[in-house]
Amino acid sequence: MKKMLLGLCALAPGLALAQSIEITTDHANALYACEAPATFTVRVLGADKQPLKAGRLSVNLSNFGPQVIKNEVFDLAKGNPVTCTGQLDKPGILKCVASIKIDKKDVRGVYGAAYCPGEITAGSARPADFDAFWDAAVKKLDVQVPADARVERLEKACNDKHEAFRVSFATFDGLRVYGFLAVPKGKGPFPVTVNVPGAGPGVIGPNTGAADRGYISLVMNVHPFAPATNTNEQSRLYAEQDKRLTAQFGAPRYCQSGAASRETYFYYRIILGINRAVNFVAARPDVDQARFFYSGTSQGGGFGFILCGLNPHFTRGAIYVPAITDLLGCQAGRDSGWPKLTENVKAEDKAAATKVAPYFDGAHFAARIKCPVRVAVGFADETCPPAAVYAGYNALRVEDKKIVHGLGMPHKVFPGIYDQIDGKWLYAK
Repeated sequence: MKKMLLGLCALAPGLALAQSIEITTDHANALYACEAPATFTVRVLGADKQPLKAGRLSVNLSNFGPQVIKNEVFDLAKGNPVTCTGQLDKPGILKCVASIKIDKKDVRGVYGAAYCPGEITAGSARPADFDAFWDAAVKKLDVQVPADARVERLEKACNDKHEAFRVSFATFDGLRVYGFLAVPKGKGPFPVTVNVPGAGPGVIGPNTGAADRGYISLVMNVHPFAPATNTNEQSRLYAEQDKRLTAQFGAPRYCQSGAASRETYFYYRIILGINRAVNFVAARPDVDQARFFYSGTSQGGGFGFILCGLNPHFTRGAIYVPAITDLLGCQAGRDSGWPKLTENVKAEDKAAATKVAPYFDGAHFAARIKCPVRVAVGFADETCPPAAVYAGYNALRVEDKKIVHGLGMPHKVFPGIYDQIDGKWLYAK
């Protein structure tokens, strides 16, 4: 089995471009064997990008979770940069957080060092009936609820190269999922690109750029309300949904609501509805079935594990800093993946949510995937922790899989990584 680790050499170590703190490790690739010491070098820079000669710098080492490895305070008058050494004795990510107050402003830098990352596993066991549950759910929806596909042409979004449409599909409990389809003009066959946006209000229009490049583009929001025609209205609808769901379920956000049972958890009906949308596109006669791609980031990355695992039409998947993965990382003594489900439900729902979470975990969907996959992980990502991403990656059973390390990368994706995966692999002919 190919298990290649791809470093991104174009990334400069640390976070100097975005902050006044640089952090590097004594291994250029930030990879370590368990029990081997890792030394972080921390440099604090002023506005002129020169090392500060005064101030007290706090450096904390942890396991990207509650385990504190080391806390040190350094007087920069005695030296800058400073070094701090720690280690992990089992697979995981050693997290370095450096903080200082400069001109009454709190400045913070984060970096990560990976310990035997290829051995990281999800914090929850894969349920014995995981496959049976989801296969039955797909069939149940098809039997009980007509797809009722609705396709509305968006005249203003069409041109001489493509046509654009708003689409929606029925799912359980009278809900619908909504999105946008853009199709190149011509006979085809056309390759397909599918995307689910990151967390937030969602999109209000089609990806016509992909259509102009010759791809059928499907973008599906996770919210069961019709997209607005402008961003302000979309944000209002999104806020109203969160307010309504919070009142109903007592969780802060949509992504944590209804988790007391599998069928009421927010994503259940959404996953099944979007899966229908994928099937709808795959059934088009102008589709190139050999080039049916998924690409998504954060929440959309988590849906990459989910949809590529649930739907057999995908032939390649690009998964960036995936959320909804390792939802019970807390059971392994580290930070859980976004949205930290059990940490955010009502106390009386926590036991039930702990049983529900594994059925929505990207790491457990990953085991179903049969197409080639590329994954990107941020070693300084505090939203979708790197150990959670690796838990999903390691669960992949396909031979053709690779992971790209974003050294010092927070919860974002550096352009070079998109180019490396989407540009040079996913869409390469």
